[in-house]
Amino acid sequence: MTNPFRERIWFVKGFLNKYFTQILISLGITIFVALLGNLLLSKAPKQKPHYRIGIVGQFGSGQLPPYIINFLNAGLVAIDSNHEPLPGLAEKWEITDDGKTYTFYLKSDLKWFSGKPVKASDIKISIPNIVVETTDPNIIRFRIPTKFSPFLSLLNIPLLSEKGEIVGQYDIHLKQKSSGVISQITVDSKDKRLIFNVFPTSRQALTAYKLGQVDLVLNLPSEYQTEAERYGKILRQIDFNRVVTMIFNQQDPNLKEKNVRQGVAYSLKDKRFDQTEAITTLSPLSWAFNPLVKTYPYNPTRTKELIKAPISLELATSPELLSIAENIKNQLNSDQININTKVVTSTPDQFQLLLTTYNIPSDPDQYRDWHSTQATNIGRGQDEKIDKLLEDGRITQDTKERKRIYFDFQKTFSEELPALVLYYPSVFNLARKEAYFKLISTTN
Repeated sequence: MTNPFRERIWFVKGFLNKYFTQILISLGITIFVALLGNLLLSKAPKQKPHYRIGIVGQFGSGQLPPYIINFLNAGLVAIDSNHEPLPGLAEKWEITDDGKTYTFYLKSDLKWFSGKPVKASDIKISIPNIVVETTDPNIIRFRIPTKFSPFLSLLNIPLLSEKGEIVGQYDIHLKQKSSGVISQITVDSKDKRLIFNVFPTSRQALTAYKLGQVDLVLNLPSEYQTEAERYGKILRQIDFNRVVTMIFNQQDPNLKEKNVRQGVAYSLKDKRFDQTEAITTLSPLSWAFNPLVKTYPYNPTRTKELIKAPISLELATSPELLSIAENIKNQLNSDQININTKVVTSTPDQFQLLLTTYNIPSDPDQYRDWHSTQATNIGRGQDEKIDKLLEDGRITQDTKERKRIYFDFQKTFSEELPALVLYYPSVFNLARKEAYFKLISTTN
């Protein structure tokens, strides 16, 4: 009887003798394919890392968040830490024709993201009522209909080609809703991709982070910090580009007189709310900031002198500022002042007091926000001196004279009090890893 073990050995030997050549060829092909695959994979472009970032706000196609604009650094003009314009992609500029002609000289060797050299004629710039001339490959000239000194600050936006490319090391793509509001901004470079998801509210941005939809959220308000700490790393900062203000509707019979507005201001014992105190509607970093303006320290005696008869007022605010509004209500309620709060989701057409966050423009010009002729003047103030200072500030080219004008504007604003300036909000960035903060270190 044959041993089963020997029988298997004979079977294997017979199989190898019969198919040895085919086995050897198959083994060689397998090794060759494996080596070739490894070689091709090593030479294939590696998948660059993607970083998902949450930001809060509402932006149309012509609007980009300031921190993305600063990150791209692709405008003719850049804005420095003092909010002054300095050369960006233009190495210099000239202002002629009594402030109505701006001529920019492009830096040499500029390239689009694709690597193609930049010519002035390739740049797509369209600004209403402004003539743009590119008669020289390195010169862009703007002819504006009237003097407008904040014009330089408007050019801190990425230069685009007809194909939508921008100058420099980044490429940008926008995803918009049917309403035109941007929902996502993708910024590509050679080594990484930043995907900015835009959320209408801070609460939605924080929820998206908790659900794993984003890895980093920028500029969340400080009231969410305790809740957020257990979900990641925290980087705190003060947002000097925004200021929380209480706007007075000067068309309301109760608030038409300056003395009543001042009386309300003197009634507030705490205007800081554990934040960084603000005294004007300009950033303290701005070259035009005036630190010597009228303030309203708590003085109930002065309130009684200024407000002759008891008044009842309604304070409208957003859900995110409701706790501050309730605090203000508790401080102001007295025999002379009665406050009720109301939550609104957008700026109401009718209100008496409005607690809101004011976005400070990079240039000290605030004509559209406080001039009596502007529909965007929320408080509907009609102060002749404020109007005149705002008019002069936007047509004066000399920096020293402009500074004097805006110093006067801030002094007059604090005296006439169209709005009571409260504080610069504390904010924080939330990230899954500390290293993520470096991604956006140049965007704030």
